[in-house]
Amino acid sequence: MHESPIRWSTALQWLQTHAFRRPESWEARFGKEQSHQRLLQQESNDRYRAVVETAVDAIIIADKSGIVRAFNPAAEIIFGYTAHEVIGQNVRMLMPEPDRSQHDSYLRTYRETKERKIIGIGREVTGRRKDGSTLSLDLSIAEWRDIDGRQCFTGIMRDVTARNQQAAELQQAIATAQTARLDAEAANRAKTEFLATMSHEIRTPLMSISGFTDLLARKGRLSVEQRRYVSLIRTANESLATIVNDILDFSKVEAGQLELQNRPFSLQTMIHDTVAIVQPIAARKALRLKWTVDRGIPEWVEGDDARLRQILHNLLNNAMKFTELGAVTVSATPMLGRDGRDLIQFAVSDTGIGIPPEHRERLFKKFSQADGSISRRFGGTGLGLAISKRLVELMGGSVGVDSEVGKGTTIWFTVPLAAAAAPDAKPKATAAVEEANLCRGKILLVDDIETNREIVMAFLEDAGCDVVQAGSGAEALRLIEETAFDLVLMDIQMPNMDGVTATRLIRQMKAPVRDIPVLAMTGNVLPRQIQSFINAGMNDHIGKPIERKKLYSKLWCWLPRKLAAEPAALASSPMFNRTRLDELIDSLGPRKVEHTLRMFQKQLGDCFQSDIAQARSEAHDLINAAGVLGFELLLDYALALKDTPDGVSVSDALMADCRDTRDAVLEIIETTVLPHLAAPGLRKAG
Repeated sequence: MHESPIRWSTALQWLQTHAFRRPESWEARFGKEQSHQRLLQQESNDRYRAVVETAVDAIIIADKSGIVRAFNPAAEIIFGYTAHEVIGQNVRMLMPEPDRSQHDSYLRTYRETKERKIIGIGREVTGRRKDGSTLSLDLSIAEWRDIDGRQCFTGIMRDVTARNQQAAELQQAIATAQTARLDAEAANRAKTEFLATMSHEIRTPLMSISGFTDLLARKGRLSVEQRRYVSLIRTANESLATIVNDILDFSKVEAGQLELQNRPFSLQTMIHDTVAIVQPIAARKALRLKWTVDRGIPEWVEGDDARLRQILHNLLNNAMKFTELGAVTVSATPMLGRDGRDLIQFAVSDTGIGIPPEHRERLFKKFSQADGSISRRFGGTGLGLAISKRLVELMGGSVGVDSEVGKGTTIWFTVPLAAAAAPDAKPKATAAVEEANLCRGKILLVDDIETNREIVMAFLEDAGCDVVQAGSGAEALRLIEETAFDLVLMDIQMPNMDGVTATRLIRQMKAPVRDIPVLAMTGNVLPRQIQSFINAGMNDHIGKPIERKKLYSKLWCWLPRKLAAEPAALASSPMFNRTRLDELIDSLGPRKVEHTLRMFQKQLGDCFQSDIAQARSEAHDLINAAGVLGFELLLDYALALKDTPDGVSVSDALMADCRDTRDAVLEIIETTVLPHLAAPGLRKAG
């Protein structure tokens, strides 16, 4: 039978009479001492009662059988039982299943084996309230024996249900945040993939537009009006390509796939070339365009000149767009950063419309412009300045704006550029048609789109290449097994067998076939995509839309070339009509033709370097000599420039064509025509 329930006063009396009882002989022998001892015991009991009854933790005392002998007020609050309901009952009533059913066996095992699983160790357990609900408890149990040697246990419990709930909620919040982060990263990857796919799909028709426009301009005998239309198509195509490149650049930056290239470059040359690109726009709007570089800046610095040029070009285009009168100025000055680094501050200032203070914070945000109406009035994606800001930050710099409405704007940025030694002379990065003609070899052109093959084949044939076409990866493999090629231009996205698979199969063939240079020819232009092509065994990459100059540059890198001592063949091309030159040689002799050619070479070298009015005059002076010497494409461009009706703006594309053709003709004269005129047979005949 269990003893009847009692409260703390009764429990303390029980402790007094059992836990602290002295032998009868001791009290009889030491009466006075016993009276004093009782007073001390009473004081100890009072202290014990004060501690137990005011403790915030539940304190439960049980005997060796698990019968509760004491149950403090905190335990009443935590479990919902009164002390009267618990004292005298087995402590297992405060446990949920399966611990409730197994509690007595736990005690028996402990008594028999002395193996501690919770006693003297402490751990978190689950308790059961009177209403049947459960709670989490930090439990610590101490074992002790009363004066009679009977085994007793004191359990101290703290309710940690709320703490655990908060911890669970925190963990849930962390898990939710983690899931949200992973979802955001997945969404960002999906966005990047979408932009890359969109870029690829847009670049394919862009290639047709730019390619056939190039062929039409070079091979067609066009009227002035028709040439103007071609020039307008080029300008529109370049604008669309700029938008695609802006979006792609921004996706590279956001995906962390844009890498900077550090190399020595001339800061003055970089600024001069960038300013020269926008000079026609300034001339058309009658704006003064100025630039200055502080003398304290080294002539050569180290950094990514291509990206700096991109930033300056974006800022200059922006300044030109919003400035109708006055000037646009570019400056570069040295400064010391707060961290002690040597910095260069670039600034582009204009006298345009200015930016209200409330709109400046939107200036560098993606897909945003200072004023929503600006996109309707001036056009643009609103990405240029956002890309510029991200590029500056990648370089370790900062960007800012100062502006006053109606008076103008200055956008500045700082970047660390260390002084560098002048680099050794390097080969030219691009090759003209005549340079490409120095390459010999056979090319396999692989693309499933016929118009793409037609454009690239025309470019290759202009360069004097021997070309075989294939419309699929499988067809390319068959041709490679049958014919010896020196180079493969491989499209990537093709049905049945893509370019990557075809390349891997080529690399598994026997030598020398497996060693053929394979160049990816695709609109997939993200760095990780290009790297995947290299990993698959490709040697290089040409991005679509394919541009003539870039293609010839790749040919120059990968095709075998004739010996330098071997003179280039004097053959007609869209750029040069040999028949006209031969007729002139027959009439005047090679020496006089050489003299005329050198004078023309000097005259041409000074052309198209100034404003539009000067360029018109120079074009007029070139017409006769260009026609007589057989430089027919140059003649066409000179006529188009000279005959542009008054009041009609000369496009940037037409001026660019004039400069490109000038450079190509100068190359022809230097590398092909003059060596031909110096040949012993002609000299003797002359």
